[in-house]
Amino acid sequence: MTSRSSAALQAVVAGILFSTGGAAVKATELDAWQVAGTRSLIAAAVLLIAIPAARSWAGGTGLSSSAGAAPWWREPARRQALLLTVGTGCCYCLTLVLFVHAAKRTTAAETIFLQSTAPLFVLLLSPLLLRERPTARQLLFVPLFGAGLVMALYGGADAAASAPDPRTGNVLAVFCGLAYGLTLMGLRAAGRPRPEGRSASAPGIAAAACGNVIVCLACLPAMFPFGSIEAADLVVVVYLGLFQVALAYVFVTRAARALQAPVLALLLLLEPALTPFWAMWFHGEQPHLLTWLGGAVIAAATVLLATVVGEPER
Repeated sequence: MTSRSSAALQAVVAGILFSTGGAAVKATELDAWQVAGTRSLIAAAVLLIAIPAARSWAGGTGLSSSAGAAPWWREPARRQALLLTVGTGCCYCLTLVLFVHAAKRTTAAETIFLQSTAPLFVLLLSPLLLRERPTARQLLFVPLFGAGLVMALYGGADAAASAPDPRTGNVLAVFCGLAYGLTLMGLRAAGRPRPEGRSASAPGIAAAACGNVIVCLACLPAMFPFGSIEAADLVVVVYLGLFQVALAYVFVTRAARALQAPVLALLLLLEPALTPFWAMWFHGEQPHLLTWLGGAVIAAATVLLATVVGEPER
């Protein structure tokens, strides 16, 4: 198997693992804070222990300095790297927490379709935050993303056992899309070359580890008391932390080394494509037609944006 074939396979597996999140979150009796905090505790532990790059929050070799090297707080580039990694981690933290809260309240289809509007927020905010102006061709997709967002947001979902408060859940999912867009912009800023010819910060895996640590700390006050935890609940949160977050993110970062960004983005569309079917299979959710249409419009806009347009203007 070639390196590109292996990378494509890893991206496909990551997309499938990501897509199980909505159904798995609904499968446990733990509340949203407990699910988010426990899932991220497991994911953070796996990433920090198993992957050295996940500990490189300040770029280079991490927060600690090698013998004879200046400490990180005395190096402007490493201070900037740490700030960017923590900022991106905070945005990723919001993405993780809002996704769980939205999935607990509305359908998995609404949650993932509305989160998938992240490219819309990237197009709108990148001139301000990244100093990158979208091209005229890219801006043509803003109305398409907007139409998909409106259809998915107002597609309607009847309250059910797996979606008790769809209206609130849909609003949370929109903010989840915004947080995910900010995460993507943070990763973009971290990956841009500096004048000295190297990246400004630690790799994306460090931001993922940082985000999961922040989730643990943010959810800790609301997680207790746990009470008695059923074995099924424990299995679900371990699966979410170990496979759906940590392992999936490892696969994505490895695939990104060999695949072009448009190809990776298209393969990861498996997540919004499969998420509603897992929820339909395990929980009997039946999203409305307008929700499906909104998701299709968002997916089409993502495909076109990834394959047709070029780099934004500096």
